[in-house]
Amino acid sequence: MKRALLVAALVAAVPVPTHAGDRQWGIAIWGLSYHVDRSVDYDELNWGLGLRYYFKPDKYFVEADALRDSNRGLVVPVSAGAEFRMAPLPAGCKLFGVAALTAAYYQYATIGTSVVKFGPVPGVAIGCGRVKTNIMAVLRKSSEPLAAVTASVTIVF
Repeated sequence: MKRALLVAALVAAVPVPTHAGDRQWGIAIWGLSYHVDRSVDYDELNWGLGLRYYFKPDKYFVEADALRDSNRGLVVPVSAGAEFRMAPLPAGCKLFGVAALTAAYYQYATIGTSVVKFGPVPGVAIGCGRVKTNIMAVLRKSSEPLAAVTASVTIVF
């Protein structure tokens, strides 16, 4: 784990290409979730990795991930989305709105079943150089549509 963090820090320190036509890759590092329903024993540490590809830097992307979900099983989401610059922030950082459509395979280890779910995943991102902190909303069909809020970090190279 320490080696992975060191490599991530080194990649983050290299300047981002400035050519508008450059396509970029990113590594997503997953880690946290917060669940609205506090009565369920969810695991809120959701470690995992993913790969993001930007068709246009800071705009359109596809991403595939694999991580341990809150039910202690495997989730494999595949997303297509867009980031919209909303506002500049101090220290040269930027605030983005994020809109994605995601299909996700969930393996529920505790009950021995799996399911595929899909739908919109809205969120925000704060980008500072090569590093973007992503905060996304996991929605569901119910009277309380917000199921969880997740957090990840994407390092663009």
